[in-house]
Amino acid sequence: MTKILASLAAFTALTAAASAADLPRRAAPPPVFTPVPVFTWTGFYVGVNAGYGFDANSRNTTSYALPGGSLINSPGTSGVVSVNNRNNNDGFSGGAQIGYNYQFTPGSGVVIGFEADAQYVDFARRANATQNYSFLGFPGVAFS
Repeated sequence: MTKILASLAAFTALTAAASAADLPRRAAPPPVFTPVPVFTWTGFYVGVNAGYGFDANSRNTTSYALPGGSLINSPGTSGVVSVNNRNNNDGFSGGAQIGYNYQFTPGSGVVIGFEADAQYVDFARRANATQNYSFLGFPGVAFS
């Protein structure tokens, strides 16, 4: 009999109803209204910029015929001077800026401000120049 009573007590203890699910629900707090801020241009700002610039535009070939007796060659000789130029400009460019803007009556569109900036350009100028001189002498004329 004690076994039956012990079994019945264990069965009753294990099959008791859970009363936590029967508790009343708490109401959620009402949502807090947060108005959308009005957009404005007022405020400080800083910025940086960087880039690379290049320019390969100049390739000049010029030839000159020099008559005899000019300042460069002697009488009785003639000459040709050929000059080839090629210029390449390229390099880093960059800078920084800082400023402040103030907008009168947000939404009106009237904005005033000031800005300071510093810029740098490193166009490394490379110039290749080739000069060829050809002088022809004539028999019996001294070449100097």
